[in-house]
Order: sequence, then structure tokens, then C-alpha cells
Amino acid sequence: MVTRNKDNMTTEKIYVGIDNDRIELTGQAKTDFLADRQQFADQFAQLEADKLAKAQAKEAAQAKLAALGLTAEDLKALGL
Repeated sequence: MVTRNKDNMTTEKIYVGIDNDRIELTGQAKTDFLADRQQFADQFAQLEADKLAKAQAKEAAQAKLAALGLTAEDLKALGL
């Protein structure tokens, strides 16, 4: 949940559930949680970038091989 304080600055309230209790994270626990969440987001972004780069490299390789005269069936047989 995001709220605004008296200076009109946004603050994020983070709650976790433990058993049936809803607890707001504060202090170091909140800092650790936010750092972990950012690290996860960075790792996900890196995986997506790697996936895109791999797809682009594959596409470039297919184009080069096609320019050499390989057919779509040849490329498929090569696993490309």
C-alpha cells in the first residue's frame, strides 16, 4: 500500500502475513525486504535481457544461413 505523509511524499507500507496475523514491516526488516525485492526484479530483468539477446542471435544466425542458401527445412534440421 502506498500512502502520502504530511509533506506529500509517498511512503510504501508493506505487510506480511504470519499465521493469521497481518504485520507491517518497519525498520531493518522493511529495508531488507525492499532490497530483496529489488534484487529479484534485477535478476528477472537480466533473464529477460538474456532471453532477448539469445533470440536476436538466433535470428541473425538464421538470416546468415538463409543468405548462404539454406532452406527453412535445412535450418529446422539444424535445430535453428
